[in-house]
Amino acid sequence: MEVESEMDAVIYCIRYLFVDAVNMLEERRAQLLQGNFIPIPSLRSLAFQFLVVNMDTFLIEEFLPGEGYEEEVRNHRLLTRDCVVGKYSLVSMNDSCIFADKTEATEEEKIKNFREEALNNWGPVEVVKMRANEWEMKGLFDFSPARYFKHVKLQQSQEWIEGTTLVFHVEYPEEVDGEEGENVEEKFVAESRVLVTFFKDQFVYEERAVKRRKSKCESYSYEYNVEAWYAKI
Repeated sequence: MEVESEMDAVIYCIRYLFVDAVNMLEERRAQLLQGNFIPIPSLRSLAFQFLVVNMDTFLIEEFLPGEGYEEEVRNHRLLTRDCVVGKYSLVSMNDSCIFADKTEATEEEKIKNFREEALNNWGPVEVVKMRANEWEMKGLFDFSPARYFKHVKLQQSQEWIEGTTLVFHVEYPEEVDGEEGENVEEKFVAESRVLVTFFKDQFVYEERAVKRRKSKCESYSYEYNVEAWYAKI
């Protein structure tokens, strides 16, 4: 691990002692959306994920007693015993789309080209926990940290848990297509990051999608961001 990364981790931990938990959660979500792609989760995050996935009926208070673990106990209870399953309705939504020339998409363009793809379920969303390690937000998002890391041809992805946030990063790296004997070149890269953060009786869905395509026929790029809040019915 690089020294800078270790120092960043130390600074992050020190800052945690002096800032409010809500601000820290918002900052961490911003880092997961805008920061490094597929960052290495901390050992504490991986240990907590193990408890959620493999010990969902376990009384974590007996395993992590005393001060210093209140947040982990609260988060574990929310994702397991207090159970986030149920039906939720959309209560608010904000989105934006910025093109390469820094112009922003109009409301009509967002509705026609981006919004329906990001939020393809505008009715009630049913959250189902299929197993201890699998959540399904029907018509919106599926999550399973059992698929912890994938690296296949032209694609890499990772799913993991940070507190009460389900995190999914996927990238389709740059590729070049062309037929033999033809001088045809196309470059394409797409990256998507999705966060679902659970609170008591609500959750927020956040997505950041970046796409770039360049060929002889066309060239475009954009960044689309959406934040949607859902409340339990």
